[in-house]
Amino acid sequence: MIATEVNNNRLAALARARQARRQKAGTSVAVTEIPAQERVSRLDPARRPFVERRLSQMPNHCRNTYLRAIGGRSPRAAIKAFCLECVGWQRAEVVRCTAPACPLWSYRPFRKELTI
Repeated sequence: MIATEVNNNRLAALARARQARRQKAGTSVAVTEIPAQERVSRLDPARRPFVERRLSQMPNHCRNTYLRAIGGRSPRAAIKAFCLECVGWQRAEVVRCTAPACPLWSYRPFRKELTI
């Protein structure tokens, strides 16, 4: 309980400091994140039904990563989405990946160090 309060206080302090730096610089940060439904609607019409079907089959917590990946602007999100899909959308399984012959194995997300 105390650790959670300390962490929340730290996060709030960091947010206030970030806000102060933005105000001092006189700039505002524009939100560039595109809503999920709009990302799907921007896709090529021939590709859209396949993407929508895939989205309906995956857990909610993986959808934003997948949408960033199919947007084509984030190679990191593409690797993350590929690895998650490969292991059945289980983050812990990506860490324990047993396919070192995979070309993306050394780039897989959610790992601290490279181990075989």
